[in-house]
Amino acid sequence: MAKVMIFSLPFFSHVKPTLPLVAELLARGEEVIYYSDEPYRELLQEYDVTFRSYGDMQGLFTDNDPGIYLSNPRMMLEYLVPGVIGKSKTVMNAILHEVMADPPDYILRDCDAFWGKQIGKLLELPVACYILTFAINQKLLEQDPYFLIHNVFKIKEQDFKERVSVSELDQAAEEIAQRQHILGFGLIDAFSGNEELNLVYTSKAFQPHADAFDERFVFLGPQFPGAAPESLLRKQPKKEGGLPLIYISFGSIYTDRPEFYRKCMEAFKHSEAKVVMSVGRNMDLSLLGEPPENMEIHCFVPQLEILREADVFISHAGYNSVCEALVFGVPMVLLPQGADQFAIAARLEELEAGVYVRNMEITASQLKEITFETMNNKRIQHQASTLGQSFFGDVGIASGIETLLAYVSALSI
Repeated sequence: MAKVMIFSLPFFSHVKPTLPLVAELLARGEEVIYYSDEPYRELLQEYDVTFRSYGDMQGLFTDNDPGIYLSNPRMMLEYLVPGVIGKSKTVMNAILHEVMADPPDYILRDCDAFWGKQIGKLLELPVACYILTFAINQKLLEQDPYFLIHNVFKIKEQDFKERVSVSELDQAAEEIAQRQHILGFGLIDAFSGNEELNLVYTSKAFQPHADAFDERFVFLGPQFPGAAPESLLRKQPKKEGGLPLIYISFGSIYTDRPEFYRKCMEAFKHSEAKVVMSVGRNMDLSLLGEPPENMEIHCFVPQLEILREADVFISHAGYNSVCEALVFGVPMVLLPQGADQFAIAARLEELEAGVYVRNMEITASQLKEITFETMNNKRIQHQASTLGQSFFGDVGIASGIETLLAYVSALSI
């Protein structure tokens, strides 16, 4: 039995998907030490793990956006690289003494937990990575540099003046990190991360440029903890004459959107549809006013159960939400808000499984029109269902953990 230390990112969407991974490690006899923030201790309570808190770090990671629009990728790196390194130093200052007092045999880190990489180097330990969304490596960026510019840096085509190569940006990221006294930092570390072994929570069918990834990237497919496998891919049959169901949610982080919620209320009042809108636990419902008769507004809903019945999903394109919609073949209207959501929305648009709305200032009437067109589009319905089925055709969590343990064993000889 070996001791593994897991460094998660302290968000529900980054902790919950790791629960099947934790369960499989425990089933193989591994001792698990799990780092996150205190609010997520409860999620791990039923697992025989040692939970350790970073302290109150969630606010540190709420957003890695510089808060201004930059059209120069080099200038963007001047914000991103020190931001990643600064967060990592803060976490390490809080936990390093505890880690060194009871060190693991190996580390498994969230791709965004750069401190896991640093601690691994410091203690000379094997480090593997789990990636809860699309994987990114140098080969992908070289094949498709626009993926970096438009979907990661979010630079608009008309504003992209300075043509710069991926290798030049990689060197720029390395030089910026060296000014922060950090060696071995590359371009990918500025917005994601990978190691010599990476467990990727998507399918090859959904992964952009899947041919760019070698055996170091093991595609597990997304995980759905708490859901019975036989219940997935099975839609709730619609009652004859029943109204279609429109589901609206921007996840658990990007929920402070009262103007958009009011726009949805205006768009779908008097429409021939039932509407369920989830606005997050921090939203003051009194700011929204009285909902139309055909709409329910909640701070939280059991999302999988709603999506099982939904006919269309208006979403922020968060990865977990998107995958839950796809397993039930639900077409999506996508309004990404931050992080990897722009890349996810673009990929769904490319695969014809959703409609990417690039303007949050869309009018209520336009939103209604796009939503009903998307809901009734047979091609989008088919593509969403096909993509959802692809999640169950890759390696799976058990085989992924076998690969992880073999990797660690080979490095420990």
